[in-house]
Amino acid sequence: MEIFGIIAALLSAASWAFGTVVFDKLGKVIPCAGITFLKSVMSLFLMLIIVLLCGDLQSIGFHDSMVLLCSGIVGIAVGDTLFFKSLQDLGAKVQVLYFLMGQIVTMLLSFLLLGDVLSVREYVGAIVLLTGIVMVIWGRQENHPNKIRGIIGGFLSILCFSISTIMIKYTQEHIDIISASFYRMLAGSVMMCVVGVTGKRIQKWINPLADVRTLLLFILNVMVITIGGFILSMYAVKNISVSLVSVLSTTEPIFVLCFAYLINREKAKRREIVGAIISIVGLLLIVINN
Repeated sequence: MEIFGIIAALLSAASWAFGTVVFDKLGKVIPCAGITFLKSVMSLFLMLIIVLLCGDLQSIGFHDSMVLLCSGIVGIAVGDTLFFKSLQDLGAKVQVLYFLMGQIVTMLLSFLLLGDVLSVREYVGAIVLLTGIVMVIWGRQENHPNKIRGIIGGFLSILCFSISTIMIKYTQEHIDIISASFYRMLAGSVMMCVVGVTGKRIQKWINPLADVRTLLLFILNVMVITIGGFILSMYAVKNISVSLVSVLSTTEPIFVLCFAYLINREKAKRREIVGAIISIVGLLLIVINN
């Protein structure tokens, strides 16, 4: 049912919002490539546990394996690293502006490559939702310098995420969610291991985890984004159009506001609250009758 796909997309957005805020915090002690490496390896281990609990991996053909391989390298190894670097430069609230742009790019690519078209009501809801999102993320955080490097990294990361998402859609008609997630995660993890070993960076990346609090926070965050972010997003893509998933994913900044307050005690401004309300109205226009 579409409603379950919609719920999955929203929960996935909430998971990524939580992960964004926490990784913004962890980025102060762990290099961006190190975060990608550690997240990928831990996520792969968690996915392996899920595979063992749910059953055997589905065998896939050469074409599908190449698609998932490219999706993992582009979306995880390259996209995540650029995302975390941009996050360090811009901060959680500002960085999600580029995530928002990424959803628009994904909608455009899914229309051109997959023929995904939303209804008139859903497009109106998308415009209202995006208007509210822009109000929420408009402005700049005082604690993060808005560097050119962060802006460029943000644009490149959303391009990687969009291309990776389109790749996943091509395989999901005949590959189950767990298997596709595992193979994609495996590709990203192997790529980051190669980068770490050849660059002799592994030790530098894992040293910050000697702090127990940092280690536990990292593990919790990986669990949230692996189960909530990856698996739920792939479930959503499997059950509803990529365009609709992209629109619903733009609710992430609303969740970022909530988690920024709960985790970092950052209070929301009046403009951000009004924008959140407008976004909810747009979301209701999209969800109703689905």
